[in-house]
Amino acid sequence: MKRIITCITLLTFFGSIVWAQAFQGVRPMGMGGAFTAVANDANAAYWNPAGLAINPGVDISGSLLINNRNVNVGDNFAALKMCFETELNPFAWIVGIGALSLLAVSGSQYLSDTGVLKKNWGREGEKHEKTESMAEDVLSQGEEPVRDVHEMAKEQLKETGKAVLEKTTEVSKDFAKEVAKQMAKEAVRTEIVVWPLYRYDYGRPTYWDNRYRVQGEYSPFGKAQFAMGISYMTDKNSDPSVNLNSNWYTLSVASGYEERVALGANVNIYDLQIASSPNIKGFGAGIDVGAIFRPADNFALGLAAKEMLTTDIQWSNGAATRYEMNVNVGAALNPFDWATVAIDMHNIFNQNSKNSTMHYGIEVRPIKGVAMRVGVHDESKTAGMSLGLERLYLDYAYLGGSFGRTQMLGVTYKL
Repeated sequence: MKRIITCITLLTFFGSIVWAQAFQGVRPMGMGGAFTAVANDANAAYWNPAGLAINPGVDISGSLLINNRNVNVGDNFAALKMCFETELNPFAWIVGIGALSLLAVSGSQYLSDTGVLKKNWGREGEKHEKTESMAEDVLSQGEEPVRDVHEMAKEQLKETGKAVLEKTTEVSKDFAKEVAKQMAKEAVRTEIVVWPLYRYDYGRPTYWDNRYRVQGEYSPFGKAQFAMGISYMTDKNSDPSVNLNSNWYTLSVASGYEERVALGANVNIYDLQIASSPNIKGFGAGIDVGAIFRPADNFALGLAAKEMLTTDIQWSNGAATRYEMNVNVGAALNPFDWATVAIDMHNIFNQNSKNSTMHYGIEVRPIKGVAMRVGVHDESKTAGMSLGLERLYLDYAYLGGSFGRTQMLGVTYKL
């Protein structure tokens, strides 16, 4: 119970902090954004939701900019990751994932038939990157009298939400029981580590731990992983070049088997407002999907399709916009237990008349509890480091180039 209270308290703290905070996460940005195939911490929801099913445990995370507020990064971020694993044969896991996939496809088809949800590829109209503002288009498109889009959205979502809630209540109860069981496990130390403040615990592993070398209870072999995540980002930005206040809410689900294969999805809710015209508001949603495949212990491939399905963001002045779809791929190699080399290509199909971008990252973990990183984020150099203090992990990143020497600080607490 104390751990649950601590989790809620920390989430509330990070969600209400007023400094500029970085949405993408300190560790991934320190690696130049080459995180699609890595994604093994609480930052996974943004980069690849499938990664939430890697490294069981309950994590709460937040990050902030300590200088040079950057309009391309986003503000006020908090994330909660809950992952547990249980013994399961591969056939049962495949059948279960298949059944859930059929349910998801059926639900998406229903929403598509009702006109709520639409595929985001091949559709005409202006699209926007998540790192750019759509305020100018909204102000130029809108001609109708201001409407209450929140009330419209509530009515539209009420019918579908009720059906989804009924079908997921039973699954959620089982999920909560398993999470409580995992949280009740006693911590275990199996080795002496060099960094004295890092708490070595295979029951709640971090990216410093290679569980493929563990035998018995804490090994991933013969087990399935199930995860859920909640992310929240708010950005109050009156800068004329942005002119947009944003609230993003993300609910993530993921599952994996032996951490060899993992699948995940996000449901993103966007609550937007034109900063210069507070009565002009927009409301919409989108769905991301991701996958991670690990054909060998030290090699992984990742795929993430962002905004694959979307609603139009309906604005109270009659305008309609949406975020663009991006498909990202990545690969990660661990030549040694203490090192990760990653490479990503974002927007691989050159969608929306924009070229793909390359991202490279290296993470070195010389001792457990200490990590150092360098990266290249589409020609902008980045660097970072982390320290483990018991169950608290401190992250730092420096972003050069187009990020204007921005420095970032993050913290994660693992229950």
